[in-house]
Amino acid sequence: MLENIVFSVERNKDGKVVQVFFDDQHEQMSYEELNKTEDYLLTKGTDFQQKVWLELRQIPVGQTISYKEMAERIGHPKASRAVGGALAKNPLPIILPCHRVKKTDGSLGGFMGGLNALDIKQALLDHECSMNK
Repeated sequence: MLENIVFSVERNKDGKVVQVFFDDQHEQMSYEELNKTEDYLLTKGTDFQQKVWLELRQIPVGQTISYKEMAERIGHPKASRAVGGALAKNPLPIILPCHRVKKTDGSLGGFMGGLNALDIKQALLDHECSMNK
């Protein structure tokens, strides 16, 4: 399934990635390139959202945590729903891997602010798990 997903990026004038898309309308990048890049810049989001987004890089490839655990990690243990809201607005999926966060019961939850994207979230998780074997 991952081979059917197209990733593209928008860069700022300095060449830093500022937005990731699941389309072919911008500069195309592979999952591997996106997953390894450090050449990005957060140009939007509140302090809380950015804190959530930057913590995502601490989740190892192929592993997941819950929204509740993410809230605890960033020092806001009662903010699980706010974490979900921040993840829905993540401008840099894959680079900041929001697909690695699930509901406490282990179900997928949302992805990129839309339930129709759950197949992408599952494909990304499946791909990462296969990389760890």
